[in-house]
Amino acid sequence: MSYNNIKNIITFITANIDDSTITSIDDFIPDYQTIEPIQDPLFWLSCGAFICLMSGLIFADIMKTKLNNWNTNKESPLPLRNPRTVSSWFTFFTGLTIIFVSALSVINFSIIKSLVFSSIISILFGVSMWKAIKDLLMQVEAGTIKEIDDFF
Repeated sequence: MSYNNIKNIITFITANIDDSTITSIDDFIPDYQTIEPIQDPLFWLSCGAFICLMSGLIFADIMKTKLNNWNTNKESPLPLRNPRTVSSWFTFFTGLTIIFVSALSVINFSIIKSLVFSSIISILFGVSMWKAIKDLLMQVEAGTIKEIDDFF
């Protein structure tokens, strides 16, 4: 495989356009399948990563504000379930689903199977992490924050 690639590269470098066997450069360079941007899995992978990054930063800022309000004004960081936190959390895991679907479609999974699998993974991660963050904020409010070793 690598021998043929090296041979093709050397042939391409040493090819002369004036050569009688090559009528045009289009005959020498193989045609590559063009993919519409809307169907390109790498486009969707980058969109999912952007969505995750932006919504993750928004969620982190919301949590930072809640913890700062707890330190300065003794305002409870709970309830965690308000429209801003839920929407940023949901958007993060929607972006994660898009990333999983596009990554699986790169390796030729069907779109339906990859969507089902990705949705299940994102829902499991989202629910378990939501519970962990809620538990942590309850510990912050009660003043009984456990060390990480106590969880294991």
